[in-house]
Amino acid sequence: METVSLSLQNLKRAKDLSSLAEVLGVQPTTLSFLLYKLPTEHRYRRFTIPKANGGVREICAPEPRLKFVQSQLSNLLLEIEQQLESVRKRECILAHGFKKNLSIVSNAKNHRNRRFVFNVDLKDFFPSINFGRVRGFFIKNRDFQLEPSVATVIAQIACHENMLPQGSPSSPIIANFVANILDIHLNRLARKHHCTYTRYADDLTFSTNKKAFPTAIARLTTSSFNGWEAGDELASRVSRAGFSLNPTKTRMQYKDSRQQTTGIIVNTKINVSVDYAKLTRSMCHHLFMDGVPYLIENDVIKPIKRPRLRGMLGHMVILPANKGLQK
Repeated sequence: METVSLSLQNLKRAKDLSSLAEVLGVQPTTLSFLLYKLPTEHRYRRFTIPKANGGVREICAPEPRLKFVQSQLSNLLLEIEQQLESVRKRECILAHGFKKNLSIVSNAKNHRNRRFVFNVDLKDFFPSINFGRVRGFFIKNRDFQLEPSVATVIAQIACHENMLPQGSPSSPIIANFVANILDIHLNRLARKHHCTYTRYADDLTFSTNKKAFPTAIARLTTSSFNGWEAGDELASRVSRAGFSLNPTKTRMQYKDSRQQTTGIIVNTKINVSVDYAKLTRSMCHHLFMDGVPYLIENDVIKPIKRPRLRGMLGHMVILPANKGLQK
């Protein structure tokens, strides 16, 4: 395939650690030290953050110099991804997470005003992508086909304890590249059964206006808490691509009830829920009146970090309008 990206051409010319370091804009000695001399226990700092639906998520934050290298790698790969996608049809872009000019809103727009909206999550999305998968992708993918030694160094930059760590700047873009083959297979499955498919990070969405939802993708069951489970063909394709599904996050949403994907309501027009808007306004009120955003749960004040509030506001601002917020 003809190379359409100057950044990709530069990356493909790299033959070893030194030339890759030059492409990334870092000193070869610095890169060598971070990968081979800095003790493993000093490369990352571990901590947990609460998940929105309960439980905690473990974050592995890279030390500053390693984070800079990962950021340089991420920026390079994001630029390559954007250049590659610019020559492909817009409707062929299936993954909407971690991309410039794409978002939860662009993802949700694909599923507006449908009879059925089916959501299921990939289990342990980042951790399921190990060193070998990252290295193999950059060697075998027809767009990249990098020198094995260069692919090895990229995998060493990106991986920690044989997985993509949550907290690394390069994990999202690499995960998107590796998961692209899954997107292609699931899109073929969706088109075969007259459905629309998109992915946002680990969140898979299928929607259709057919009178009955195709059982190859999802089927009713009495054994599931949600009443629905992934169909055999969907589960098989996910498994063959090296991923697994999280059955606890499987849900079917009907047209006569609130349909939501990646936090956006998609019944008729994309919007946020009344509860979400009220919660955000309440946090802003406390910020303006008290100087600190917080929630009150069971008469207990729980401070909210400003980046989270900023993200919630951004979540609302990127929507076309907030009129007629849906319940």
